[in-house]
Amino acid sequence: MIELLLIEDVDNLGKRGDTVSVKAGFARNHLIPLHYAVSVNADNVKMVEKRRVAWLAEEAKLIEELQELASHVAKLDLRIVTKATDQGHLYGSVTAKDVADAAAASGVSFDAKCVRFQGDLKEVGDYEVPVRLHEQVNVTIPVRIRMEGNEDWVPGDRSAAEPAAAAEPAPAAEPAPAAEPAPAAEPAPTEDAPPAE
Repeated sequence: MIELLLIEDVDNLGKRGDTVSVKAGFARNHLIPLHYAVSVNADNVKMVEKRRVAWLAEEAKLIEELQELASHVAKLDLRIVTKATDQGHLYGSVTAKDVADAAAASGVSFDAKCVRFQGDLKEVGDYEVPVRLHEQVNVTIPVRIRMEGNEDWVPGDRSAAEPAAAAEPAPAAEPAPAAEPAPAAEPAPTEDAPPAE
């Protein structure tokens, strides 16, 4: 393991100015060549301490801007209409990019990487989708996924027409079965006819 001093924020590792311990290969092949970190020595520690005040000011300004964006994101009520089966299963899925695109169409833009649901959405329904603009700025937005052609229907919702009922005309009422004719009465024996045995 090697100790490094981060000069950029690295997801799941640390923030600028943090001292982290990582595997040698990760340090040599990723962090150092991409200028995310430097080795820990007296000169680099002094350099980071000088930059820390500027970084804190940048961070405070960024958080303020993102909180303003979050106030607009929180007002969103997204509706995504897509093709689905009569049972509400989507043909395909709604991804983080679809959510970010729907938000952009509503006038609020953010990176699809900020959308934090696990997996993609594959059913018609209402969802609360977490959006993480910054580690200190999180917001949840409602996303309503609807079926193309029957946008009022949600599985389990009996107030709207079922998709099959909306797609097919109601069957015509069947006519009542005709009454069966009454059995004919046996004719009365006549004098000419031999009696029935």
